[in-house]
Amino acid sequence: MTPSDPLACAIKDVASAQKTTFATTQAVWRFLNNARITFSQLNDPIIAFACEGIASSPHSYALVIHDGSGLQFQSHHKKQNRLQMSHGRDIGYELQSSLLVDAASGLPVAPLAQTLTDSAGCHSTLKDDTSAPQTHMDALTTDITRLEALDIGKTLVHIIDREGDSIAHMWELSVQGLRWLIRGKEGHRVQYKGETQKLGEVADGLKFTVRAEVDYKGRKAGLAISEAPVIITRVARPKRSDKETGRRIKAQPGHSLTVRLVVAQLSDNEGRVLGRWTLLTNVEDKLCGEEGAQWYYWRWSIESFFKLIKGAGHNVEAWLQHSAVLRRLLIVSMACVLAWRLQRAEGEENARARQWICRLSGRQQKRSRRESTPSLLAGLAILLNTLKLLSEYPRRTDPAGSKSPVPVRRCVDTYVRGWDAFITFL
Repeated sequence: MTPSDPLACAIKDVASAQKTTFATTQAVWRFLNNARITFSQLNDPIIAFACEGIASSPHSYALVIHDGSGLQFQSHHKKQNRLQMSHGRDIGYELQSSLLVDAASGLPVAPLAQTLTDSAGCHSTLKDDTSAPQTHMDALTTDITRLEALDIGKTLVHIIDREGDSIAHMWELSVQGLRWLIRGKEGHRVQYKGETQKLGEVADGLKFTVRAEVDYKGRKAGLAISEAPVIITRVARPKRSDKETGRRIKAQPGHSLTVRLVVAQLSDNEGRVLGRWTLLTNVEDKLCGEEGAQWYYWRWSIESFFKLIKGAGHNVEAWLQHSAVLRRLLIVSMACVLAWRLQRAEGEENARARQWICRLSGRQQKRSRRESTPSLLAGLAILLNTLKLLSEYPRRTDPAGSKSPVPVRRCVDTYVRGWDAFITFL
C-alpha cells in the first residue's frame, strides 16, 4: 500500500518483521472459514460501538438509512452460490445494509445490520441461520423489526428510498409504532382534501416558502418546503408468490393510513425548479419539514458507504476468495467504523490527527471541508502498517555501548508525534 494507490487496503497482511505473508494469510483464512464464529458474534462489537457512538448525539432521534446494492461477480465462476439478480450478466450477490446516522450532524456511526442474499438464501448479521429468499421490502421489514429490538438508546427513524412506498409495509411498520420517512412515488394516488389525486399533483398545488440556501451540484439553490396531511387508501400489491401455485399474490384491500406529506423543492435565482422530493412520514408534527428534508438528504451517506466498500475503499468486487463474503464485509465494516469515528471527533487535537492521517494517504482535500472517509481509511492503513514495522524493528548497540534506535530515528519521531495525536483521539 502506497499513497499513490487509488484504493485503500482491504483484508490484507499487516506488515510484520516476525511473520511471513503466507502465515498471516493462512491465519486469516482459518478465521474466516471457522463455522463456530457466527455472523452475530462478528456484528456484536459493531452494535456495541454504535450504541456508544450515538449516545453522544444531542438529538433525541437517530436515523437508520436502509438501501441495497448489488455485488457484481459475473466473471468469477468459482464464487459460491452466485445469484442472477436481473438480466443474464447481472450475477453476484445482493447486499442490504442499514446504516446508523447521527440525526444532529448527518455523519455515519456504524452499519447496524447487513443481509447478503445468494442462491442459497438470506444471510443476516442479526441472526445465525440462513432464511429463505424474500422480496426486498419483506426482508427489510423483518430487519427493521429486529433493529428495534436492539435498544440503541434513541428513537429510531427509518429512512427508505422510493422502493419503500408500499402501503402494506408502511402500514405494518406503523401498526408496530415504528417511525419512518420514505420518498413517495409521484404517480401513486392519495386522498387530499376529500379528493383522490396523484402525489405529484398534490405537490404541484402546494404553496412553498424558501427556508434556506443550499449547495446543489456545485451551485447555490433555494430550498423551499411545504407540507400537508394526506391519506393513503390504495390497495396493496405484494410481490410475494403463492407457495402452492407459484403465482403472484393478488391485490389486497389496503388499510387507510394518514401520513404527513413533506415536499422539498430546489430552485435557482430565476425561479426554475432544479429538483423535488415528495416525502411521506409518520413522525410527529414537532419535526419541522425542513429537518425532514435534511434527513432525507443525508440518505446519501449509505451510498458513500457502498462506495467505500467498493471502488473508493476495500474494492469488494475484486475479491478472489470463494467463500465467507459476509464475514469479510463485517471486518471491513469495522475499519469503516474506525474511520467514521475519527471523522466525527470534535476538538483541535482530533482535527490535527485527521489532517496528519490525511497527509499520509496522499489524497487532496478541498479547503474548509472535513477530511473524507476514503482518505482517512487509506491513511490509517499506512499508519498501522508503519507502526507495526517500527515496533518490531531490531535495535542495535552503538560503539559507546548504549542502545539507540536504528537509523530511522527521524522517521520514528515523525510517526510518534502523529501517533500521539491519534492516541489522543482514541
